[in-house]
Amino acid sequence: MPKNNFSQIEILGAGPAGLGVGYYAKKNKIPVSIFELSNSVGGNSRTILNGEFRYDTGAHRLHNKHNSVTQMVKELLGEDLKKVSVPSKIYHNRSMIDFPLNVINLLQFLQTSDLIKIMKENLLNRIKPKKDIKSFKDLAYQSYGKTLSELFLINYTEKLWGKNSDELAPNISGKRLKNLDFFSIIKSLILGRYNTTHLDGSFLYPKYGFGTIFDELANTIGNENIFLNSKVEKIIHDGRKINQIVYSNGKSFKPGMVVNTLPLTILGNAFDPKPPVHIIECINDIQFRDVRLCILYLNKSKFSSSASIYFPESKFPYNRIYEPKNRSKYMAPKDKTCVVIESAFSRKDIDSVDSEEGFYRKIRNSLINERFIKKEDILDYETGYILNAYPIIDIGIQKRITPALSYFNSFENHILHGRNAEFRYVHTHDLLKKSENLVSRFLRK
Repeated sequence: MPKNNFSQIEILGAGPAGLGVGYYAKKNKIPVSIFELSNSVGGNSRTILNGEFRYDTGAHRLHNKHNSVTQMVKELLGEDLKKVSVPSKIYHNRSMIDFPLNVINLLQFLQTSDLIKIMKENLLNRIKPKKDIKSFKDLAYQSYGKTLSELFLINYTEKLWGKNSDELAPNISGKRLKNLDFFSIIKSLILGRYNTTHLDGSFLYPKYGFGTIFDELANTIGNENIFLNSKVEKIIHDGRKINQIVYSNGKSFKPGMVVNTLPLTILGNAFDPKPPVHIIECINDIQFRDVRLCILYLNKSKFSSSASIYFPESKFPYNRIYEPKNRSKYMAPKDKTCVVIESAFSRKDIDSVDSEEGFYRKIRNSLINERFIKKEDILDYETGYILNAYPIIDIGIQKRITPALSYFNSFENHILHGRNAEFRYVHTHDLLKKSENLVSRFLRK
């Protein structure tokens, strides 16, 4: 932790990480300034208003995992923060399968031979567990068996991250499936029910979209303390301390404590003098997975009854579909709805990405073919991007980038914070809790 010899905090980036620190700094009467490249706050967690429709740039939800964070958001939003219980689904063979997986539900859709394989594999895993778990594939096979993993988990993971599952680290997607082993199967069959808690099942959601959380954080911080359309051009240092930050056509200031939420790739280019060669090599080793969005505005009251629908099969040109209206009825008119369709891609392949019209047609035709919609249901559409959506955590990446993380955190008035800066996947509730803890640690120093 950098030394606390500062009287103010400068934050680079007004996404959830930056706004979280800004909020807690403001509440503790620490002067704070936030510099944001774009013309709005929230980063990849914004809510977009288009006429009568609202949608989030991502299928975001707030989970009640930290009392202080939940209480903070409740104070900001009041009655506009609602508890929502809407299940998610996996689309398989034109059937909707519960997610997290429910054995009773699986009995309706899977062949008996597959269920027998699942039970046998899970029993063998219990009797003789694999001790050397090196990859996500190893973890999936050990946790859920080969049959179940290849039906749902492996395909979706490879499709989302764009890499083979044996190249990805075990912790890349967290504990997305729980309690599905031989003994839980038997218990479910005997008791006739399947009990588990899961992040997809029940959550908190604002009345007018997830982005309103960050709008309210910004309001508390004060618009006068947030500088939009401000590109960080140089971070000037002496090898020990950040002495000057240059932004927006030569404007500059002498910083106090710098909380940096920028992606490491941007950060490395901004440092002046440049980081050592071996640090640049570490930065060049990291990759992010980007997401392309297609938003369909539909002349129908409902698309589905699910919070999110996951599409593991490669034949579908999208990974996930979510319907904002299923989170809050205020996200669309009563007789209409919209859906947000996500398609993961790598920026290095940008030249091969379909045109806006081509992308829309591909998605439209697929949804019509699967009988989700009819052509006449579509009122309008738009497309967009979520850049740096997912850090690609392949085997050994944390060890390989540790020198870079250590280097940037070694400056006495500079610290990395957030998904992109720390290159790790983190949920919003955990991110806001870390923001709170970070400011508390500043105060104790």
